[in-house]
Amino acid sequence: MPELPEAETIARGLDHLARGRRLLKARVLTAGICERRVKFPVGARVRGASRRAKKVLLTFEGGATLLISLGMTGQVLRRDGNGLPAHTHLILTFDRGLELLYVDPRRLGRLEPARVATTMLAPAEEVAVWCDGRFGAEPLDTTWPEFKRLVGGRRKVFKQLFLDQRPIAGLGNIYADEVLFRAGVYPKARPADLNDEELKRVWREMRAVLRQAIRACGTTFRDYRTATGAAGGFVTRLYVYGREGDPCRRCGKPIVRLNWPTGRSTHYCPTCQPER
Repeated sequence: MPELPEAETIARGLDHLARGRRLLKARVLTAGICERRVKFPVGARVRGASRRAKKVLLTFEGGATLLISLGMTGQVLRRDGNGLPAHTHLILTFDRGLELLYVDPRRLGRLEPARVATTMLAPAEEVAVWCDGRFGAEPLDTTWPEFKRLVGGRRKVFKQLFLDQRPIAGLGNIYADEVLFRAGVYPKARPADLNDEELKRVWREMRAVLRQAIRACGTTFRDYRTATGAAGGFVTRLYVYGREGDPCRRCGKPIVRLNWPTGRSTHYCPTCQPER
């Protein structure tokens, strides 16, 4: 599932492509992809694209905001050529020849209207963002005191805490594994069992990993693509995720995969992330 860096990359791509363009037509090709409450603001111009947690938001003049949940395999792509990719479910036609497609082989993504508030995306520019109590703090905006207040002292294991989304939003399997490896923290460690130095290391690595992944345009294993169809390059920089049995890039010992009761898997290095 696309995580924060992938959603951020798509949002930046959409902002570059669609900002200032007028929506001329919306064609829904597959019933069920869009919620019934979605009303496409035909005739309105795009004010900008942004991100909240793992969600992408496309905001129009007048306040209408389209919230895009990418699911496992969702893609928002600029149309290139006359044909349509397989599994295209929505076509948004804008002025000056731009068409955006929503493509999703597994149909697990959704498009819905967002509940909005006003915030700042860029200097002197107001945009709409999704406000929902299901999502916690944005990791790149979280200061060390805030992180300690939100996470420190909790008894839930660290990996599950990241996946929960309510304390800190935007990380999933890939980046939770990478953050914990780089911080040297065992995935089943509890924040309550870490001292301030260890906890602060997790906070620093969380921000560093996400920024590096954004600069690399995210991680592509199979389905994820940027708005222009390019693959993300962070896959070559992964230390543990998806590398079961491969030698650790730090110590050379094999990477191990843990299977959680929830069905999620975790990758880690027993030497670099020792269990206490």
